[in-house]
Amino acid sequence: MDSFITFYKDPLFSIIIIIAIIVLVAIADYTRNRFKAKKKKVSLEALAKNFDFEADSDTMNIMDISKYPISTLTFIANIYVKNGNFDEAIKIYLTMLDKTKDLKNKMEIFELLGLAYYKAGFMQRAKNIFIEILKNNPRNLEVLSLLMQTYEILGEYKNAYDVISCIEEMEGKMDNVKNYIQILMLINESLMPLKHRESEIVKLNKHSKESNKITLNYLKNNNLKKFWDLILQIEDIYNYIDILWDIPNPPLQRIASHKGICDIYRSKGIIDDDTSCDIFELEVLRVMNKFSSKKGNLIFKYRCSSCQSNYPFESYRCPNCNEFGTMALVLEILEKKDEKNYSLL
Repeated sequence: MDSFITFYKDPLFSIIIIIAIIVLVAIADYTRNRFKAKKKKVSLEALAKNFDFEADSDTMNIMDISKYPISTLTFIANIYVKNGNFDEAIKIYLTMLDKTKDLKNKMEIFELLGLAYYKAGFMQRAKNIFIEILKNNPRNLEVLSLLMQTYEILGEYKNAYDVISCIEEMEGKMDNVKNYIQILMLINESLMPLKHRESEIVKLNKHSKESNKITLNYLKNNNLKKFWDLILQIEDIYNYIDILWDIPNPPLQRIASHKGICDIYRSKGIIDDDTSCDIFELEVLRVMNKFSSKKGNLIFKYRCSSCQSNYPFESYRCPNCNEFGTMALVLEILEKKDEKNYSLL
């Protein structure tokens, strides 16, 4: 007994105990990591099986004979994506997933596949992939951002708002995007009384100039008085000409003090005076309507100030680079045809 007590008090015994604890913790941690990796692999394989596809024979041949098949095939698939040939890119990614065993490579391919589905417009499939990736890597900012945009496109604004909160914890404040999503949530909140909804939208809009157009479009369809209250506060009216262009009976007395808005209706001949318009396209239309037998009209295009892509439709987020609040209005003059002169025969 005395010898055991002596051994117990020996410093070597304490060292052995510490080493044993470290070994046990290491084994437990290794086992846990192996279990998590296996769970990830099973989860990703289960998701991959949800997509019906025919394996691409060329892709399988490259996988069999190439020394670096993943990088080669990824390069080819990315070219397909850039050229808009999403079917071929998706087929390559799915074949790669079927043949790839390495978990890290699978995760990278899944991310590329999700992006291809997103760009091709298969939002539900993209959403499922992004969610699965985030289960395994919740701090992937790029996938979080794509998931937020996917929710936005699908109209799942509450989910998009929740994802923004996650991004803010890692990246910092995103007040402009958050206000925009909150406004979309309010616009689609059918249970809220209309007056309360309008006041909340206007309140949120004060903190984000990027949400001006969506707020104005909403008020234009629901409360013209508030619409004019808000738009008359905007000094530079260029980016809002498309909203004002098709209003048939503007309140001329109310807008009389705002030259920019008056210029829009001068160019259409609604205001008939000799004051010139400050914007070139509007002045050309004013002169044509006043002095020429030829009549003109405006068409509207939208250009991203970030990537310079042009679109015939308005989007609050650039469809090409996904930047928010970068779409600017572009005016073009088109000859106005007299449809009465055309026969239906």
